Order: sequence, then structure tokens, then C-alpha cells
Amino acid sequence: MRALVTGGTGLLGSYLVERLLEQGHQVRALARRTSDISHLKTTGAEIVFGNVEDYDSLRPAVEGVDVVFHAAAKVTPGWGTWEEFENAIVKGTENLLRASAEAGVSRFLYISSGSIYGKNCWGDKCADESTPCELPPLSSDTYYDHAKLQAEKVALDYYKQGKLKVTVVRPGMIYGPRDRLHTDRVYRHMAMMRPLVVWPGKSNPWSAHVFVTDVADFAILAATSDRAVGQVYNVAPPNADRFRDYANAMIRAQGGPRLQLTIPYALGYVWCVLIEGWARLRRAKELPYLTRSGLRFLNKGMFINGSKARRELGWEPKVSMEEGNRLYVQWRRSREKK
Repeated sequence: MRALVTGGTGLLGSYLVERLLEQGHQVRALARRTSDISHLKTTGAEIVFGNVEDYDSLRPAVEGVDVVFHAAAKVTPGWGTWEEFENAIVKGTENLLRASAEAGVSRFLYISSGSIYGKNCWGDKCADESTPCELPPLSSDTYYDHAKLQAEKVALDYYKQGKLKVTVVRPGMIYGPRDRLHTDRVYRHMAMMRPLVVWPGKSNPWSAHVFVTDVADFAILAATSDRAVGQVYNVAPPNADRFRDYANAMIRAQGGPRLQLTIPYALGYVWCVLIEGWARLRRAKELPYLTRSGLRFLNKGMFINGSKARRELGWEPKVSMEEGNRLYVQWRRSREKK
């Protein structure tokens, strides 16, 4: 199989590249010229430069490709303009779909997100693939979710119109080594607050943490299964976890235990507003350490059911939460010694 992976310098994309190569496939990775490709160079994948926002740059990238794994996205929930999210996620996906269809690509796998269920995966509401998506109104806090949902609809329309054989994957909260978003922030919070851990509010929502290699393995399984054509799959562990289960596993991996303190949620919200405001004053391009979007996840969570993936394709996650956090802490500490 000749595969193209977009987002190859990101978390999931980099593992997709590695897993595909390990299975003996030919892999081409799309990267922007401004991206850090140092790790990608070590994989042995063919690197092509391009940008999903530039249609013309995608045509040579998809030439001769059998399967496209589209993992590229603007992954800064709660930070950025709607135009940035729309261009990178919605228009970028449409560009890649068009280029793939014109090049005669056999399969197209789109990496969506469990967050598109919105209110229907918050708290005790568990969403499966038949659950309607009920996102809050468009705002800076929901730009990412709205863009992902719109891009997913475009991808499925290509399938319905007979242009491409498309499969959509909706992962839960992906974590693991090389994560610059969720895992990084949890790790830093636990490390900086030692010997305390401060929680904003008493909420301890359900969350669907899934290790990055397990998501990559499922994506490859779905992209090579005839049964998965035209289907949507959640990717989540069989046993639901709560966010503090994940955080406590991180604490144990760091050497734990910690004294845990709860502050009012409103106080945490105000603190996030101040941090975001300061970042805007500095015209920071990077996602701040704490945001209202991140705080919302700590309060609402993401509760999704991944039984369809196991039932139809036989997928089972291999990495436990304890092992996943141990691997992350081990990787992080090895980098800190350099």
C-alpha cells in the first residue's frame, strides 16, 4: 500500500507514519516548509512539502497514492480566529478530498474528533455514532469543534456522491509521547504544582483517553477494511475513565502521591481569562497554558462509546492508562535531560 499521511509532524500523524512503515507500507508524509521535520526525517518516510490550504501543492502529494490518512488540522481549541480554523480544517479537507478524487485515490480516512458531539457527550451523556451532534453556538471556544464537524460532513458527502471511499474516525482524548497539547499541559500542571494538585471545581467528568498508538492502529485497520467504507467510528477505551483517573495515573508515573486541593470553578475561569488576555496583549501565537476551552473540558469531559470499532472491526486498545502515562513520563524526562 502507498499511503499519504497529512499532519506527519503532529502527534497522531507521526505515529501513523511509523506504524505504516513498520507494517511494510510505502509512506509519504505531507509537511509545511515551516514545520519541524527533525523527527519525521528519522522515520525514513518520503517527505513532500505542501499545505492543505494550497490546493496546487496537494496534487503532486497525492499522485500514485492508494490511501490518504488526513490527520492535519489546526489543533488549538479555544485559541485562534474562525477564519484560521475554517481555512486549515474545512477548506483544507475539501482541497485534499478534491485532489485525492482527481488522482484516483482508493481510500480516504478522515481523522475527526469525539468533541463534535458537543453537549451530547458532556457529563453523564454517552455518545455513540448514532448520537446527534449538538454543539454550542459558534464562538472562540467552539471554533475547532465546528470546523471538525463541517469538514467531516464534506468528507462524507464525497462518499455519498461516489467520488471517494471515505471512512471517518472520531477519537477520544489522544495522549502519549510527542503530544504538545493535552498530555503536555497535564504533565506540566502536575510537575509545577508539586506537592499540591489544584482542581478548579468539584467536577470529575467522564473522559475517553486513548493512547496514540492505539488510535493509529485503528486508523490503519479502518482504512484497509472494506466494511469500514462509508462508516463513522468512535475510538475510545472499553472501560470509561474519569478525568481524575487519568490525572492520578500521571501523578503515579511522576512518583506521586500529592495533596489535592479544590478551588471554586469561577476562580479558575477568571484565572484563564487573565492568562488569555495577557497572551493576546503579547500577540502570542501559541496556545496559552490555560484556556477557558481547557477548563470547560475539565468540567464537562468527553464521554463517547467505542464499541462499534470493537464489534465490527475487532479493534482492542493495547496500552493501559498506567502504561501510557509511564511511557509519556519516561519520554518527557529523557528529553529534559538533553
